Amino acid sequence: MTKNKIKIFVACGSGIATSTVVQEKVKTLFKENNIQAEVSRGNLNQIPSQDGKVDLILVTSSYKKEINTPIIQVSNLLSGIKETEKNEEIIEASEKIINSNKHN
Repeated sequence: MTKNKIKIFVACGSGIATSTVVQEKVKTLFKENNIQAEVSRGNLNQIPSQDGKVDLILVTSSYKKEINTPIIQVSNLLSGIKETEKNEEIIEASEKIINSNKHN
């Protein structure tokens, strides 16, 4: 993983519709906050294969399996309810990961 760039995987049930909406919102969010990010998308079944390959996983629905990569539930980005707070959580988690990568 690159030190100044964060890798994000966005997952939804099918890997097509809602993950695409969230992927675009997250790309815009990072651009507005001057954070370099590689944002890919897929379905919930792909999460285990992404574990350890990406820095952060965003899911549009509940995901209960144990993984090592931090995971944030982001249905707020679809509903618009408390979207600002969720955006702040994503930025804060991303900056923390980037800063910790700089020290490794």
